[in-house]
Amino acid sequence: MTGTSRIRILPDNVANQIAAGEVVERPASVLKELVENALDARAASLEITWEQGGRKLLEVADDGCGMAKDDLYLALERHATSKIKSAQDLQALESFGFRGEALPSIASVTRFELHSAESDGQGYKLRSEFGVIREVTPMPRARGTTVTIRDIFAQLPARRQFLKSADTEHSHLWATITRLALAVPGVRWAIRSDKSGALILPVAQDLKQRVAMLLGEKMTRLTAFSDGEAPWRVHGYISPPDLSYRDRNHLYLFVNGRPVRDRLMLSALVSGWDGFFPKGAYPAVVLFLELPPEAVDVNVHPTKAEVRFREPQKVFPWISQATREAWGAAKGELPSVLSLPPKPVYQDFDAPEKRPGMAQEHRRLWEVRSNSNSEALESMRQVFSPDLDRPYDYLTPGMRVAEKPVADTTGALPVRYLGAFSGTYILAEFRSENAPELWIVDQHAAHERVLYEKLFLRKRLPAVQPLTPPKIISIGRAAMARLHPFLEELCNIGVEVEAFGEDAITVRALPDFLTDRDPESLVEDLLAKMEQGGCPDLDHFRKDINAELACRAAIKKNHALDHLQAQTLLESLISCQTPQTCPHGRPIIKRMTLRELEQSFGRR
Repeated sequence: MTGTSRIRILPDNVANQIAAGEVVERPASVLKELVENALDARAASLEITWEQGGRKLLEVADDGCGMAKDDLYLALERHATSKIKSAQDLQALESFGFRGEALPSIASVTRFELHSAESDGQGYKLRSEFGVIREVTPMPRARGTTVTIRDIFAQLPARRQFLKSADTEHSHLWATITRLALAVPGVRWAIRSDKSGALILPVAQDLKQRVAMLLGEKMTRLTAFSDGEAPWRVHGYISPPDLSYRDRNHLYLFVNGRPVRDRLMLSALVSGWDGFFPKGAYPAVVLFLELPPEAVDVNVHPTKAEVRFREPQKVFPWISQATREAWGAAKGELPSVLSLPPKPVYQDFDAPEKRPGMAQEHRRLWEVRSNSNSEALESMRQVFSPDLDRPYDYLTPGMRVAEKPVADTTGALPVRYLGAFSGTYILAEFRSENAPELWIVDQHAAHERVLYEKLFLRKRLPAVQPLTPPKIISIGRAAMARLHPFLEELCNIGVEVEAFGEDAITVRALPDFLTDRDPESLVEDLLAKMEQGGCPDLDHFRKDINAELACRAAIKKNHALDHLQAQTLLESLISCQTPQTCPHGRPIIKRMTLRELEQSFGRR
């Protein structure tokens, strides 16, 4: 007797939603698939529009070859494609796409429209909702295709809740456009969004011109390099050793014109630049690797973001030596090939950078110069104190810190100052409900936390110092689009900045306590944090900037506090909403209970 089968074939809409889980991560992944389809259709011009970071609307229009009416239906069938016909074709792929999964996957999780024509004056429009085709109607248009999606994941709340804010998704969309636009400098791009308005990227004469359009005029300093001849060739642009960044966000890698994030190629680059850049500094690189299609497998990742080389042992030293010679030529020296490591040490784009000195470097960047410390603090005190009960009074010796002596109130307070160690740590007694505790408090981190929470209560703009002349900074069109939503908030914190054309900004003034900071370095740090997700929307941006201002104004280590100053700082700390950590996440307090102390002396 045969039992009932428990294995079943899933309905198409369920299978498409499963596939969408791999292909459709966020609006930026949808944009990547739609643009790649347009490029495969030999489009020479693209028009891209989005609203609310692509969560509400994302549209890609092209002037490619277009589709017939019957193809509109087939395009929403799984594994229907015009790019391959047999298994052998997988060994020689030259198109961006080939699986036939993207459009049905996207249509299954959105309100979807596909409007296409093979010649001017013809055309049909297909409309579907979350995988169900509603209608196909005649609708003339110019030759090409327009794909419009709305309300991504609207019927999948579990997926939609993983989408980030509109500002974050906006940033991811621009990062995707940057990579794809670098891959095809001969294509015109028109981008419109509700965050950064309209931007046109005209057809570039060459790759270097497109790099400058997207990444800023500073990139005109990049040095070209090339090794080999087609079909085996590695070429691109590298920044000279005196032009570096604090992160890896300026590394763009391509294999046969396809943007990739490949660990082996990254490792080869690290080997190539070793010795030319100091630790913690990273170059800008736009690298194109060309090789026969059969020498690389692009069918190893759901979104084709990773590749597998047939002979990785040849690719690694090739890239490493070619770039190393380029950096050597830029610096005027040619390191020996014998200095190259014999085997690749794989590195990951997404792995956290292990930089032991990062915290110290971060603090150093925001240190107040000793000869301007009191002036800067006084500037901040004058700005904020009228509204914040004088939070800076205890920074300067001799200032009155309370209306009545602390000694009159400490008996009733839960925390009491005991002393100090090394001019950096406050020793205090905390009387909890259960048992007394000995506290060791990092005075800089404590003061950071106090100022950070008070900064959110300010009601007046900080005093600013005009820059004479104003500083014009070229940041590139892509970075300009990411920064644009934050310009008003920058002005609100005293960084008076405005757009200067499509790819530059003008910094007209800085807060008094930031006048010793190079404006260009300040903007670069801000853009780097945006790339890393450090300030993805206005709320995070505001918190991030306030954290930096608090760090800059806080008392430093080896700055001795008197009894009244230390007691006031402790009282302010315990009244904070989050007294355990500073705004950057470092601990403020180390605790030891009386029981733990007695145990350490063998009394228990």
